[in-house]
Amino acid sequence: MTTTAREVGDVGARSPGRGGAAAAEPRDVVWHRVSVVTPFLEGWKTVTGVLAVILVRNIEETLAAYRYLREHGTVLRGPFPYLLAVIALLLLGWAVLGLVSWWRRSYAVDADGVYLRSGILVRRLRVARLSRIQSVSTVYPLLGRLLGLGRLTVEVAGGRGSRVVISFLRTGELNALRDQIRHLTEAGPPPGDHLEQLSGDVSAGQAASGVGTTGLHQQPPAQARVQEVRGARASRQGASGGDRRDDQVRGSHRDNQEQFLYEVGTGVLIGSILRSVAAVGVVLGAVSYAAVVLALVVLDGTELTLALLLNLWGMLAFPVICWSYAWQRLTRGWRFRALATPQGIRMRYGLTSETTRTLPPGRVHAVSLAQPLLWRRKDWWTVETSVAGMEEAGEAGSSRLVSESRLLPVGSRQTALLALGMVVPDLGLTGCPPTLVDGVLSGRDDDGVGDTSAPVGAPGRGLIRVPRRARLFSPLAWRRDAVALTETCVLIRGARWTRRVSVVPYERVQSIRITQGPWARRWGLAGLRLDMVSTSVTTSVGNLALSDATALAQEVSLRALRRRRAEEAERWMERAARMLPGGGQA
Repeated sequence: MTTTAREVGDVGARSPGRGGAAAAEPRDVVWHRVSVVTPFLEGWKTVTGVLAVILVRNIEETLAAYRYLREHGTVLRGPFPYLLAVIALLLLGWAVLGLVSWWRRSYAVDADGVYLRSGILVRRLRVARLSRIQSVSTVYPLLGRLLGLGRLTVEVAGGRGSRVVISFLRTGELNALRDQIRHLTEAGPPPGDHLEQLSGDVSAGQAASGVGTTGLHQQPPAQARVQEVRGARASRQGASGGDRRDDQVRGSHRDNQEQFLYEVGTGVLIGSILRSVAAVGVVLGAVSYAAVVLALVVLDGTELTLALLLNLWGMLAFPVICWSYAWQRLTRGWRFRALATPQGIRMRYGLTSETTRTLPPGRVHAVSLAQPLLWRRKDWWTVETSVAGMEEAGEAGSSRLVSESRLLPVGSRQTALLALGMVVPDLGLTGCPPTLVDGVLSGRDDDGVGDTSAPVGAPGRGLIRVPRRARLFSPLAWRRDAVALTETCVLIRGARWTRRVSVVPYERVQSIRITQGPWARRWGLAGLRLDMVSTSVTTSVGNLALSDATALAQEVSLRALRRRRAEEAERWMERAARMLPGGGQA
């Protein structure tokens, strides 16, 4: 008996001879091995760290050995030959284990998913179904760039441990594999998740208002769509015959279809980091520590000064954290370039390591635009997209669960709107007040507000502000908090010091909640929250008038039910070509 492999994650394997279930591996696929140096590229940090710890904890013996070698030369006597023999045996054992691990690691791709099997004693199979792939990225670490090797990361919708990482491959093999996966996903179903029935039924009065559900029944049935997709994938897989040379030809053709969108200049990137809280924290922390040290040295030169200095090392924690954050911003924005491809937006960036990530537009659930306080004079913005939960590589091989993909580290307002237009097909601004966009981005009070007598959801209504009585609950942000409904999405304006704007397409809303505490009920206020995938993008607005919150919830529910389709890849490429024939710079 065989078990069915999960869509995403690990599938442990046990020996069938013991009566256990064996992991279900795909049939009729060609398994490929990674580069033979993969185990050593992955394990050199661990070996170096262990050796460093041993040397540090035995610093006296290490210094004694160094002095002995300086005095007696390289003639080895006493315990030194045995010590070297032990080290040699350990390194040899590590090399043998690495080779065995390499031999037992292989990957395959078929019309259903991407597979990676590994393990020496316990076999492990990781599967990423094509229908759940969020993005495909390539990363070239510093040491890998020197050897011409990189790794491919397949991000899958799910929790921690859902990604599939294939490392390391030569550049040609890496690009061919990446293009093969993208080629197969093009025949997949619409990338947007189907919405569940939103909370609350449509009343008879709402149905009579002219809102129908005809568009929902125009889509083909789910089973017919599945069969159609499987047939298309099977035909493509059969045509390839398991040979990736055709994919290399298609990959080179797709590279020619890349259209430059925008890039982040080095000066703008460094300027944005210097105009950040992290830079201010580094400067203030360093200056404060230097002032304290100088005062102690000048005022008291006794041993008490030395003791105080040792106790003040904790003051450096804050600037060190700020410096780490600034360095992370620098590495992820260095030489940042965005390109339009048939598969979506391809982003390249990296300082010590080079990363290439492709974000299909249909995978985006929400978009966030932010402008910190120190960026206002330059009118710089950053743009992030919300996708289904993915993992992001961290320091020392660790990972963390993230739901954001940075579309623009820093750029002008025009570049930020361009990046927004790449993932949101249409903001649906027809009939909206002409000042709506500027009012949402940098306005407050009545900026972007239209005809307040128009019903909620009417194009001319514009932004719907929180009432003046809400200042008791939000004294700093009440003048900016507002929400607007366009034909295609929800626009949420908020935050006082760091301006934030959220763009949520209706079809991505999973449910709607109206929240009201005891004090808010007393003042006739309520909060509106749009439930989506786990994300840090703001999808709620508080302290609305109860009547406005109720009307907004009903209108968003109706519009979400009507917009249950995603943009196809071909349409995305055509629109991207129309929007930006020549590209731009942040």
